[in-house]
Amino acid sequence: MIIFIIIYNFIILPVLFISSIILAIFNKKVRKGLFGRINSFSRLKEFNRDKYSKIYWFHSSSHGEYQQVETLIKKIKKRDGKSGIIASFFSPSGFENVKDKNIDLKLYLPIDFLFMCTFALKITKPKIVFFTSNDFWPSFLFASKKLNIPTILTSARYNKFYNTFFKMFDKIFCIKENDFNSIKNQNNKKEVFLAGNPRFDRILGNYNNTPHKIIHSSTENLTFASMWQEDNKVILENFLNSDLVDTFNKIFIVPHELSKNYLNYYCSILEKKGFSYKTVDKYANFLDLNEKFIIVNKVGFLSKLYSQSTHTYVGGGFSKNGIHNIVEPAAASNVILFGPNFSNANKQDALSLAQSKGGFLVNDSEDFSKIIFDLKNKNFYNSCSNSAKNYVIDNAGATNVIMEQIIE
Repeated sequence: MIIFIIIYNFIILPVLFISSIILAIFNKKVRKGLFGRINSFSRLKEFNRDKYSKIYWFHSSSHGEYQQVETLIKKIKKRDGKSGIIASFFSPSGFENVKDKNIDLKLYLPIDFLFMCTFALKITKPKIVFFTSNDFWPSFLFASKKLNIPTILTSARYNKFYNTFFKMFDKIFCIKENDFNSIKNQNNKKEVFLAGNPRFDRILGNYNNTPHKIIHSSTENLTFASMWQEDNKVILENFLNSDLVDTFNKIFIVPHELSKNYLNYYCSILEKKGFSYKTVDKYANFLDLNEKFIIVNKVGFLSKLYSQSTHTYVGGGFSKNGIHNIVEPAAASNVILFGPNFSNANKQDALSLAQSKGGFLVNDSEDFSKIIFDLKNKNFYNSCSNSAKNYVIDNAGATNVIMEQIIE
């Protein structure tokens, strides 16, 4: 390990660092991350460590990975309000988009030279360092070990190329049983636990605290969520030409990104069909509106919108990017439909929900129409809705499993 760290710090990392400087000239995202990591030194020096009884350092690559530890951070803060939380990120999407009052210091993870990592850890003196998923930084882990700071990996996924890194953690918490078995077999002396995904705890908690929930048996509302242009062409436009529109009381349309082009497109096709619609930019009880179609023109409340929906088509499945988050509508008991490209981070959720009939793969507009028609059978719909919700409930609880293992 020491030989690897020497090679990494004196050969591999300098090459990567010089490459990132060159890329930063042409790539805004790389430039933001590089400058952010350089600036982390001054942020660490300004941090008042003495204000806190103990420090917990959480590192996540991105916003999505941070959501997997958000409930854990909240529990730590609730247990001891004097604890300090440091949250570090690799990607600008995490650093810029995570806004959590429980974070006491937010920064980019310092550049992974051993002397920088040692400096950061000696200043902050964290009680535990947490890494999420598979964003591993050798020098930071090595420095933690040399300073006798326990390291914990949450939401671990097995990959044979990560075996060296797995050995550097004191405790490892896995999401899936196959990951647990593989990591356990490769790390016999390590404490490895099957915990589940803390992100499910966060999603359930958010749903439970969302206002304006509907009783699903009282009305049927359809959400077209995170729609790409490919989803619009294959699914939405054909749906608007069908009699199935009349099946729903309200129909919500949420583009995957906000733009005037998307907004004008939706307004235009609805006007041509003679449908009433309204654009909204804040969450409210939309069931009180007279308009049938609601176009969401604001980021940030899609997860709440599912509370007023019974059926959801999650977009991205006809694009090269793949489907978006399907757990959030499942937590709200929505029956979910999605396109054929789900070979991304949402693959396991898609396969599991499809197997239990909480979700359905649609290859074209005919598949979509057939499933929507089948779901008009109330018994069938209720069975599918319960399966979607139970998938989330059955996979929740990871936060408590992890907390039991880190309580002093």
